[in-house]
Amino acid sequence: MKCIKCPSELRCKLSIATEETDLPVEISYQWWLCENCGAKYYATLEDSHVNMFDDRLLHKGFLADEVKWQKTLKWGMNCPDRQDKNCKCEVHQGVTSGGFSGEFAWYTND
Repeated sequence: MKCIKCPSELRCKLSIATEETDLPVEISYQWWLCENCGAKYYATLEDSHVNMFDDRLLHKGFLADEVKWQKTLKWGMNCPDRQDKNCKCEVHQGVTSGGFSGEFAWYTND
C-alpha cells in the first residue's frame, strides 16, 4: 500500500484476526503507518471463503485521526495472540469496524 499523503510505502503495525460467527468471513482489523510522513491509517481486510471457488479479499483503508490511532493501537497491543481468531481477550471481543473510519485511502477487491 502507498501513502495518500506522500509516495512512500505503508507498514502494517498491527493486525487482529477475527471471524464472523454467522458468516463465512474472516476479518482482520489493521493499523498502518507511513514512516516517511507519519500518516496513520486503519484498514479492514475481509476474506470471504464461501467455498473454494468463491474466495475473495476486500481490503479497505482509511486515513485515521492520530490521537485515536495511537490510543486504539495501544489497546490492540494488549491482545496475547493477535492471529488467533478464537481468542477471548478484551481486544478480540471489542474490536469492530465501527471505529475504523475516516477519509478513504484505498479499496481493493481481489
